[in-house]
Amino acid sequence: MKDSGIEYRRSEYLDTYVQVGTASGRVVSVVFTDDPEGDEPPRGEGSDALEAVFEYLGDGSATPDVPYALTVSGVERRALERTRDLPYGTTVTYDDFAASIGEDDVARVREALHDNPVPIVLPSHRVVDEDGVGGFAGPREVKKRLLEMER
Repeated sequence: MKDSGIEYRRSEYLDTYVQVGTASGRVVSVVFTDDPEGDEPPRGEGSDALEAVFEYLGDGSATPDVPYALTVSGVERRALERTRDLPYGTTVTYDDFAASIGEDDVARVREALHDNPVPIVLPSHRVVDEDGVGGFAGPREVKKRLLEMER
């Protein structure tokens, strides 16, 4: 198994490729794209991170428990990391989420979640707008499908 590099696999459910970047065994990026980069390993032969993401996508299991690396600090890091506390299948509004982490600047929290470099691993899709969806670090349609899958 690779512990550094870029790998991808097509998700029929999301109708796009999911590209996972790792460095020293830690996930550094998850990208939803129609034009992937890197290697497409056979199923079961990808990095632990790629396999964990596709296990989650395949059977709707719990959030992938894989090591990740963030290059942000402060409110941004706290907001991203606290998404791991949101139970599978639940959602919370940006306002309520910001309040739960003790942050008054909802716009800053929203921006941090929209810039999430490792969506799915840090499940920022569970934080929604009043319309039930809101923004996302990938296409809005992907966020909708992730929310539907978890229902």
